[in-house]
Amino acid sequence: MIVQPKVKGFICTTAHPDGCRAAVKKQIDYIKSQPKADGYKKVLVIGASMGYGIASRIAATYVYGADTIGVIFDKPGREKRTASAGWYNTAAFEEFATADGYYAKSLNGDAYSQEMKDKVIELIKNDWGKADMVIYSIAAPRRTAPDGTVYRSVLKTTGKEYTNKTINLMTNEISEVTIPAATEEEINATVKVMGG
Repeated sequence: MIVQPKVKGFICTTAHPDGCRAAVKKQIDYIKSQPKADGYKKVLVIGASMGYGIASRIAATYVYGADTIGVIFDKPGREKRTASAGWYNTAAFEEFATADGYYAKSLNGDAYSQEMKDKVIELIKNDWGKADMVIYSIAAPRRTAPDGTVYRSVLKTTGKEYTNKTINLMTNEISEVTIPAATEEEINATVKVMGG
């Protein structure tokens, strides 16, 4: 498949496996060049495929020599659609970590669901006994609570609106954008989603 960029606002919605692999490799190579430290040896990362989550997983593995379990919620590729960047990041991380002799396993599913919580607990009990550290790095658009209520998160300021420059990635035009402040309801919903 030829991967064509698809952009929605300032977010690219397609991912290239080679680009994701190269980005993960670059992070690993950088961390390998840094001093090692004594620290946690069994690290669970919830939200392990992007941003802070994948960076934390890489750092734990290559600084502390830690075994890691990552909980991700990413889509594999299909015939006419690429996988998510997080899917490719996770595959690359596991490939590199395993080749370097580290334990690296991932579970893909809704971290909020009881089913996923049970799978994580079972894997930890069977493979480790217990975890030394838990890193919570979920950045999700929504969460369905056990009572069926759906909460939607927002990325907004609190208190007052925010104005800054933005770039249109399709035209390379720079313009100004204003993001309104979050309402109290949006703040509470975001805490429900990202704050657990």
